[in-house]
Amino acid sequence: MSGEHIFSNAIFKAGCSCPIIVDGVKRIRGGAPTYGAEKSNILCRHHNSILSPLDNVAGKIASFQAQSNEKEFEENLYIEGELLERWLLKTVINMAAAGWAGSEKWLPSPEIVEAIFGMRDIPNGYGLYSVDGIDPNHRPSGGVSCIPIHLPTPHEVILAGAYVSVHGMPLFASFHDDLAQRLEQGAIPGLLPHFSEDGLKHLYHPGAIVISRKKGKPVFIGLSWNGLLKFADGSTATFPHTGQQSNEST
Repeated sequence: MSGEHIFSNAIFKAGCSCPIIVDGVKRIRGGAPTYGAEKSNILCRHHNSILSPLDNVAGKIASFQAQSNEKEFEENLYIEGELLERWLLKTVINMAAAGWAGSEKWLPSPEIVEAIFGMRDIPNGYGLYSVDGIDPNHRPSGGVSCIPIHLPTPHEVILAGAYVSVHGMPLFASFHDDLAQRLEQGAIPGLLPHFSEDGLKHLYHPGAIVISRKKGKPVFIGLSWNGLLKFADGSTATFPHTGQQSNEST
């Protein structure tokens, strides 16, 4: 077994090298941090290594966020949206399988596992949404937080999705095509003002995620879908292609 990180370790490499502290999850007895609590035996080393490109994308985003704290930084980041989407689903499944999302460990369906490994298309409306606003629990030192979304069914309570925030930037993983709309309509009232005082707003498969900064102009993370980047003026560009860098100046 791999003893893999629930949240990709690459996310924290751009940080202050402080010890990783885990709190507020179900599997930690009494809520106190324990040694190695950020890891769990979910995959074997071979299958964990196959998903390394997903972890690399998360690491690129975290590094970009760290660099964007500098006022002089004026670059933008371009990534494949499908890789970020698969990373997001993997992270939510890791959390659920490790017992972080509730009182019991949850085993994903084969279809979800196949989608994470790129062996099956993710149904339309499922997967990655950007979320307006910022995680209110964001700390200056950085970190990752997660809010699992559970919904009742006639037979059981199911994990329907989850918000995952990377250094304050919230993303939403949905396992239902109408879940984001239901949440925006107040299915969980406490979430409506959680990320923004303007309310809860999601965007499915965003072409870009804009990062506002206290110092300097906004920067953005551009996401390609089906090999295309789409820009605000209506133009498109192929991405990725041979020789193109994933981190480019505007």
